Amino acid sequence: MSKYSKNLITDSGMFAVWDYSTYAQIDDYDKWEPLFVEDKDIETQIKNASFTPVYFHQDGFFGFTLKIDEELDERESKYIIVKSDEYLFHANGKTVLSGIDYIDSKVRSDEAIIVDLPEGYYSIKVYLIAWDEEPGAFLENGDTSPNALPDCIVVVRSNADKNKPYRMSVNTFSEDD
Repeated sequence: MSKYSKNLITDSGMFAVWDYSTYAQIDDYDKWEPLFVEDKDIETQIKNASFTPVYFHQDGFFGFTLKIDEELDERESKYIIVKSDEYLFHANGKTVLSGIDYIDSKVRSDEAIIVDLPEGYYSIKVYLIAWDEEPGAFLENGDTSPNALPDCIVVVRSNADKNKPYRMSVNTFSEDD
């Protein structure tokens, strides 16, 4: 069981959990663009189980926690706004959580959460958290407390059953696919 936290940024409105080895050939926009600009292309990546979208439809800087084989605790569960259905993910070692616009062979640890996952199938569920509704989320001066919950928690569970149905939508949370 592991837990990683970091603030991440995107200028594309979408974050993602992605398998590094699948996209290791991407080193410029011409290689990135045919895989990630159109929804139908992103859906192909989802169906290949190498990409899980975390789609806020909003650019910006967001706090993330990535949990591996660890459930949400009572505090986190209390502030869930919405959760996704499970996505299927196939890891081949290095796994990355970053803005979709940071999918690149040269991704750096200051712009992503990078973890090593043993080769295998995993399920991923994404939780949007109302961190700002928790008492104490802000300091007296109005700044965010260093103890505040993140905007989003991504839970990765090992030993996924690859034969059951999983979410295939680019839209992480919406029911209108």
